Amino acid sequence: MQFAPYLLDATVPPEGRPQPPPSGRRSEARTYMEERAESAGIQFTQGRTHRSSSLLSLQAAEYVADHGLPADAFHRAVFEAYFEDLEDIGSVDTLVRIAEGAGIPGEGLRQALEDGVYRERVEEAVEGARMAGVRSVPTFIFDETYAIVGAQEYETFQAVMKELGREPRAEGEG
Repeated sequence: MQFAPYLLDATVPPEGRPQPPPSGRRSEARTYMEERAESAGIQFTQGRTHRSSSLLSLQAAEYVADHGLPADAFHRAVFEAYFEDLEDIGSVDTLVRIAEGAGIPGEGLRQALEDGVYRERVEEAVEGARMAGVRSVPTFIFDETYAIVGAQEYETFQAVMKELGREPRAEGEG
C-alpha cells in the first residue's frame, strides 16, 4: 500500500484554527465511522479545541517514504496522535516527537519540515488527487482504474481484485 497526500480539510490554514465545541448535546451513541475505526484499532476522542492543518504531517510522511523509514508505523502514530490524543499534527515539534516514537530519527525530519523540502511535492500531489476526482478519505485507487471511496467492507476490495484478475488475499492475511 502506498499513501498519497490529501488534506484532511483544505480550508484549515497552515497554523490551524480553533474548533469550537459542537452545539447542542452529543449523543453517547457512536457513529458508524467511529465503530469502523474502532474495529481497525483507532479511537476518535471527543473534545478537540484546535483543528490542525495536515500539510506538515503530509510533508513528514513524504520524508519518511523518501528515506525508507517505517512508514506504516509513522502513519499509525500520526493517526493516533490526531484522532485519539487530539494533538496538533501541524506542529513541527509534535511531528518530530511522533516520528521519534515510531523509530524515526527526528533531526533530519525537523530540518526538512523547517526548510519546506517537501511542501511543493505535497501541494502538487494534493492538487493531482483533486483533479483526479478524489473528494474524501480514504480513497483507494487500484491500477489507476478503479477507486473505492470511504470505509468499505473487505468484500468490496476482494471484488475489485477479482475484477483486475488478481487473487485477493483472504481477510486478515498479511
